[in-house]
Amino acid sequence: MRKPALLRLSFLLFLTSAGPVSMPAAGHTARPSPSADAKCAEQVVHALCGKQVALLGESREHAFGRTLEFKAELVRRLVDTCHYNALFIESGTYDFLQIEKTLESGHHVTDAMIAAAIGGLWSNKEVQSLVPFLRERGMAGSLTLGGLDDQLGGGTWASRDMAFDLVQHLPDSDKSRCHGILQRRLSWHYTADAPYSPSDKEKIIGCLNEIQGRLSQPEEAREPWAEQDNAMVESLKRNFARDFTEDDFTKSDQELKWMNDRDRSMYLNFKWLLSRLPPHSKVIVWAATVHVAKDLTGIDEFEGREPLGSYIRRDFGDRAFSLGLSAYSGEYAFADRPVQQLSAASASSLEGQAFLQRDSDAVYLSRKQLEKRGSVRGRPLGTSSSTAHWDNVLDGLVIFRKEHAPAWLHR
Repeated sequence: MRKPALLRLSFLLFLTSAGPVSMPAAGHTARPSPSADAKCAEQVVHALCGKQVALLGESREHAFGRTLEFKAELVRRLVDTCHYNALFIESGTYDFLQIEKTLESGHHVTDAMIAAAIGGLWSNKEVQSLVPFLRERGMAGSLTLGGLDDQLGGGTWASRDMAFDLVQHLPDSDKSRCHGILQRRLSWHYTADAPYSPSDKEKIIGCLNEIQGRLSQPEEAREPWAEQDNAMVESLKRNFARDFTEDDFTKSDQELKWMNDRDRSMYLNFKWLLSRLPPHSKVIVWAATVHVAKDLTGIDEFEGREPLGSYIRRDFGDRAFSLGLSAYSGEYAFADRPVQQLSAASASSLEGQAFLQRDSDAVYLSRKQLEKRGSVRGRPLGTSSSTAHWDNVLDGLVIFRKEHAPAWLHR
């Protein structure tokens, strides 16, 4: 079955202020200045502290180490200084729900459980340095962790054990049958001779509907963890609903629909997770900028996209803040792929203008400063440039003079 880039990626997992500032000198190799990053962090914390939802973006390649270091430190600051009490990540929702069940059972949660839940997209030293902090705050009850995505990653509780847990809601006569059907898909046990087929999908949805029927009993008759397990089933059904639609990506904007359906699913998970938090909770959303953007209208490559951030902006207005991160130059790498050079941005680009006549290693641009730049080419969304009025896309943007590749743990 041919899959789009996003779906192929999911299977790969199975494995300071702007103002007049000189163009970077050729061959600039100075190491990032901690004071420059600290100054940007102070500005970002000041902008985010009074918000209810802080959406922290990154390139869609998930391949920039300095960005990830900055975001990890920002999460610590927002939790400890600004009293944010939830972190929702662009990772599968399933392992995080299992972590919640583990905590509610009074059992210990390990760093390995949290690292697996965060997933292979962020299996690097920059993000993993945050894991003990998340575990400690989660165990203390001061931070709720959640996954937004309905996709499945390898090496997770979801791929190994979720099927067994979900079928426990079924009568004994149906457990074995549905366990086999679900586990084959969750661990992707298909071959060229016996590929995944629409009939497999139909059987899977049938079993999920059977489980959901048992979970919809009156509250007093429900089994333990019915609420969390029902959320898992809902996410799985939305995920599997997209299976095979990618075979028609050349027809009727099906690829756009696939991506929008995924963002819509993340929003539904966001709403559900938020509904279970105490009133007036403050939530950090960690995801790619193409998901946390307020609006992608008018950007050619992304025309028609309805990102998660657009739904959150509709619900929260100015109480939500979308932060982007970009770079003037440097290196990047994803997982086991070779390190690649990020070509220096042109003098007329958003990144080039930010460092014009400026010696700093990092710059923070507010929404008003982005607005003053009008329509300009830039790469806050990824390694390739797009032309946009970036104040319509983001509320603030951090730009690093020089990026570096993450230190991947399984290279």
